[in-house]
Amino acid sequence: MERSQSEALFSMLEAISKMKNREMTVVIFKFWLVALDGYPFEEIKNAFNRYIQTEKGMPEPVDILKILRGSGEDRALAALLKVEKAMDEHGAYTTVVFDDPVIHATLQSLGGWIKTCRQTEYEFTWWKKEFRERYQHFDQYGLPPELPFRLPGIFDQSNLPLGEKPQKPEVIGDYEKAIGWVSKMEKSLAPGLTMRELTQKHLKTMDGI
Repeated sequence: MERSQSEALFSMLEAISKMKNREMTVVIFKFWLVALDGYPFEEIKNAFNRYIQTEKGMPEPVDILKILRGSGEDRALAALLKVEKAMDEHGAYTTVVFDDPVIHATLQSLGGWIKTCRQTEYEFTWWKKEFRERYQHFDQYGLPPELPFRLPGIFDQSNLPLGEKPQKPEVIGDYEKAIGWVSKMEKSLAPGLTMRELTQKHLKTMDGI
């Protein structure tokens, strides 16, 4: 979150706290920042507005997160629609990176991106149900220890073993979110690198440099 957005969030929380006869301290605000990290500021603001319109008490981070995330079924359906759109627009030959790591975990468990794109219409009918169920499982219980940062397409699957450079991936969804989750996960695998270094690395990789 940018500095100006962080200041705007603090001002909003401070105003709500006064309305609810509560105190907003710097320490409490830091918990809010950690909880809401990764969500676009406009979505956060809309979630607060929705909460104030429907609830009486002082919001806790979990209340705003519930609004931001929606129900498990809603998230699974939104993820499925995002995958279907990517299949139509890019297909099996293209390597893709989604802005949602849960999609990567789900597609990996179902055989990968290429297999996803090569289904028959009959297979896809049943696959969609399986996708939603597995997505909700990973969303609720956490990601697997080994998660692909990219979902390779046919070109990369064929050319990488021959020593060719990887294809520039298509980023599906919010670019900054995609950079964010990939950088955070690789940070845990490469603790010697700063988050800035990792982010720059992935920006270059996704730009095909």
